[in-house]
Amino acid sequence: MAASTPHILYLRLGTDIQDDLFDELYQGVRAQIASLASTQEATSMESAQSLLSTQSFMAVLVVDGGSSVKEHNALQKQLVSYATVGGTVIFCCLFASFIRPPDMSQLWKNFNEPWKSGDYHRSTFYLSQKMKNVFGSQRAKNLPSEYSMKALHLANVPVGSRVYVPLEQSRTESRVFPPDAVDSSQTPAAFHKYGSGWLGYIGDVNNEDGSQALLMAMLDLVVSSTNTVPTVAKIESSPEDENPGC
Repeated sequence: MAASTPHILYLRLGTDIQDDLFDELYQGVRAQIASLASTQEATSMESAQSLLSTQSFMAVLVVDGGSSVKEHNALQKQLVSYATVGGTVIFCCLFASFIRPPDMSQLWKNFNEPWKSGDYHRSTFYLSQKMKNVFGSQRAKNLPSEYSMKALHLANVPVGSRVYVPLEQSRTESRVFPPDAVDSSQTPAAFHKYGSGWLGYIGDVNNEDGSQALLMAMLDLVVSSTNTVPTVAKIESSPEDENPGC
């Protein structure tokens, strides 16, 4: 493969169940990503840290909840360094289905983000005008102007970083519970510049077509505009990370 081919790293540190679900549910979007870049997978913290310290990746996709546990705190900090120097980190696919609220709080703290775990429900969301400008007119054409998704939302996301947003009249959509008002300050998807790189989150838990299109738009933007990303040194775990019960 040509030297200029972009490389993308999947972080798959979850349980066997998460592994099986990812293989079953995300074949389609993986095929789309493979048409855009070559891909590699890391299935342990050691392999992830080694790859990030020895190879250049345009983007890292955190596709399950495994990377978020306290034992992997050193890897999270390495991801922070990676994004700071020009890499892109996107939390997507099964991540929102398997992240625990305490782990999410620590994760965003490591990234020095004000983001918090928000509500969990389905509603119809609308593409932010600000994000149309971020993605550019051509990529924005490939994104649905609105679509319904069930998502783990983020709170405390600045307006300019919210990709899809509810409207004032938006209501929850459920086959069991009656419609209820939606918190318009929360978002199911976020994306913004982070240092010299990018940080993204897609909270959809059902792999909607719109979310696949959003992930591809994020990656296409990065691949089109990013030069070679430097490697980042491995960060050693602290005793607290290795003994999460402490």
